[in-house]
Amino acid sequence: MNSAKPRQYLLAVVHMMIATLAFSSAAGAQETPLDPTADMVHERPSQGPEGSPPVTGPAPSRAIRAAVPVQAATGKPLEYGSFLIYPEYAADWMYDSNVYYTHNPVGDHAMNYSLAVWAKSNWSRHALNFYAATDMARYARYTSENTNDARLSVEGRYDINTDTNFYGGIRRSSEHLDRESPDARNGITPTPYIQDKAYAGFFRHFERVSLRVAGTWQHLNFEDVPFLPGSGGPLRLINNDDRDRHQYTGGVRLGYELTPNLEPYVLAAADNRRYDNKPDDTGYVRDSRGQRYVAGLRWIMPKELKLDMFAGHMRQKYDDSQLASVSTPVFGGSMLWAATSKLGMWVDMDRTIEETTLTQTLSDGPPPVLIVASSYTNTYSSIGANYKLNDKFALRGNVSASKSKYNGLNRTDDYYGAGIGGEYRVSRNFLLHVNYAYRNLHSSSSAENFIKRQVFVGMVIPMSN
Repeated sequence: MNSAKPRQYLLAVVHMMIATLAFSSAAGAQETPLDPTADMVHERPSQGPEGSPPVTGPAPSRAIRAAVPVQAATGKPLEYGSFLIYPEYAADWMYDSNVYYTHNPVGDHAMNYSLAVWAKSNWSRHALNFYAATDMARYARYTSENTNDARLSVEGRYDINTDTNFYGGIRRSSEHLDRESPDARNGITPTPYIQDKAYAGFFRHFERVSLRVAGTWQHLNFEDVPFLPGSGGPLRLINNDDRDRHQYTGGVRLGYELTPNLEPYVLAAADNRRYDNKPDDTGYVRDSRGQRYVAGLRWIMPKELKLDMFAGHMRQKYDDSQLASVSTPVFGGSMLWAATSKLGMWVDMDRTIEETTLTQTLSDGPPPVLIVASSYTNTYSSIGANYKLNDKFALRGNVSASKSKYNGLNRTDDYYGAGIGGEYRVSRNFLLHVNYAYRNLHSSSSAENFIKRQVFVGMVIPMSN
């Protein structure tokens, strides 16, 4: 499998789109229609394609553009026709104490560069938004860790009236897995992958009742990477074709408005996963069918509090009877709280069933026995705060914990994270920031344990009027 040409093509398209948007004219002034189908499976947008516990320090392990441009809250966007344009450039110097996420760490420093642009329509009705970004990481010593990532998306909403709309979007990204993933840590280079995604939905509000029907399709295509066998010898390839898959998610959410700020709801969703290779190299068929049923409560106090709590049940049944099916309670929620005019806090909790190709070999007696995980159940929580000292200075920090229990294997991974950082706004179009991030894995497979510390010093240049 060779994705070098597709990645080069995607990067070229990103740069062409950035240039094109600078001369666009059309329309827009409504909120970006964020992917509402995420509620159907409570998908964490910060997760990688395999749902690995997200890094929640104030800075990620590589340059990743935020969902909202800096100047959206602090400055005026550029205007072309009826589009609002938000370009941003960011650069960070990073020191990483554990480049390979191992219990025998080696450190290095790197430069991260990112260029992103948002284009949002400014219409009184409907919405059409574009997003493009490219990220690069360049290491000083371990240059095999250098990466080039890119993302493109288009999404829109068609308003039939104030109570009814259709929405949808398409996205393509060319990215890489961080070495934290147990499925991707042995390659000489990080594992690149291409993710294609499309979603669509319908929303209707009937007086106090709200109805949403939505669905998402995505395809993941992982590239083979070379590795050096522990016994020495020539390079070999890690065949990642077994991880390529389609995922289809769809569901219905029904809410009832007790008051303008309080809404209980119920949600039912299907989550079906279909692999390209059947069977895989180990002889297993990894296709599965899943369901999720939850009841929740959403409470909003405008400009002060947004709270969403839910609980229910989820399951994932694998077509191959040799793979462990999963049936477990699901619970979680999120809170955004403007405690004071300067202090903001957030809490996040979730539980998901994620795919993995992790195996273990038992060698108690000849022949060795291969044990295969069907998936892992990930339970995640985090809490954080942002404090604005004045118009120039801001501080932030958080802590997180997650537990990944592998289904079919006797293995549990406990992740702990923390971060602290601050930013200084030199001018409207120039920000400086310093961040520290800590990451720790304590696994029942002790050889996988690691501690990772990162320091980031960088700048963001939001280009605005």
